[in-house]
Amino acid sequence: MNRQMMKFGAILCLVAMVAFCIWPVWQYLSVRIASAELQRRTEALVEKQPQLKVAWKIALLDGVLTQQEAKEIIEGAGEKMEPQ
Repeated sequence: MNRQMMKFGAILCLVAMVAFCIWPVWQYLSVRIASAELQRRTEALVEKQPQLKVAWKIALLDGVLTQQEAKEIIEGAGEKMEPQ
C-alpha cells in the first residue's frame, strides 16, 4: 500500500467519523418539541374533533409531539397557530 492510498483512507475515515458525530446534533437542532401549552391545545382539539385522532396517533408514534406535527393537527382543525 503506497502513501497516497493511506492518506486517502485516513481522510475518508475522518470524514465518516465527523459525519457520525454531527448526526445527533443535527437531529437535535432540526426537531423542536412542542411546548406543554401547545400540546394541551392540540390534545383539546383532538378531543373536540374525533377525525383528528388518526393524525394524533401518527404524531405520537415516536412518543414525542413536535411543533410541526402540532401545527398540522391545529391547521387540520381549521385554526391558526401563533408563531413561536
